[in-house]
Amino acid sequence: MTEPRTILPASSTALGRRRFLGTAAVGGGVLAGLRMPAVHAAGSDEIRLALVGCGGRGGGAAVDALSAPNGRVKVYAMADVFPERIEGVKRSLAQAHEDKIDVPEERTYLGFEAYKRAMDALRPGDIALCATPPAFRAAHFAYAIEKGLHFFMEKPAAVDGPSAKRILELAPKADAKNLKVAVGLMCRHCDRRNELHDRLRAGEAGDLIAFRGYREHGPLHNLDLAPGVPDGMTELQWQVKRFHSFLWASGGIYSDYYVHHVDEVSWMKGAWPVRAEAVGGRHFQGRINDQNFDSYGVEYTFADGVKFFYYGRAMKNTPSKFGVFGQGSK
Repeated sequence: MTEPRTILPASSTALGRRRFLGTAAVGGGVLAGLRMPAVHAAGSDEIRLALVGCGGRGGGAAVDALSAPNGRVKVYAMADVFPERIEGVKRSLAQAHEDKIDVPEERTYLGFEAYKRAMDALRPGDIALCATPPAFRAAHFAYAIEKGLHFFMEKPAAVDGPSAKRILELAPKADAKNLKVAVGLMCRHCDRRNELHDRLRAGEAGDLIAFRGYREHGPLHNLDLAPGVPDGMTELQWQVKRFHSFLWASGGIYSDYYVHHVDEVSWMKGAWPVRAEAVGGRHFQGRINDQNFDSYGVEYTFADGVKFFYYGRAMKNTPSKFGVFGQGSK
């Protein structure tokens, strides 16, 4: 087992006429803290960005990208399945970053193949920012690599074993082209958690002997579904719009929401669990066409026998708890 690491490398690499320098940090979105070089090989210091997936996460990630210190990032193309989402994000971004939005109608793309046209509008060394439902992540990642684009993918990177394997197979191809790849696992890019990680690695807590984590709250509002597909919308469009409710599209709330805590513990521990035993149940029957459980409990075991107990719950009228706790021999 290798130590879990942030996917975004800290060292600088070069590609074509634009270079990424320094360490990129991904907060709730993308590339916040990215330091852009003052001069590029071909004389242009502008970095163009294609936003693929214009929902809330995509809009937030674009704001982070445009807010990067000393950044010269411009949103140059946008793609989504739903036109109203593109227009909404474009209006929102223009309010704070009007001079950094250059997306005329001809670089606004709709449909399930729109990601290709948005990436085609970029130049090698530009950025593709992907915040669609994760079911499409591997296809978008593969095309970005083909086009020579640095790539941000919102978490989770995959929805099941085969799609996770595909992402891992693509990663060396991005490395071979010196492409920066960032994932929105926010804990890895938190300054205080990085300090904590360093102190744990230095042995300040002694041997890490146990972990427990919680994400317990009321039902998530985006899982409430109206019965049936609305008029004028296909079944596929409806499921994509409500992707958190469908396992093929999102991996479910365990993958999409609890992934942060599982990743954080594995990072702090410096290893991946080798075994997981889980239970789950569905108690609240008010939602229609939702494939998620309401409660989860998982006992993870690391190779050295250390346990990580994780509890997730999304139920009405229950106490809330959020966080991860570790116990060391000191």
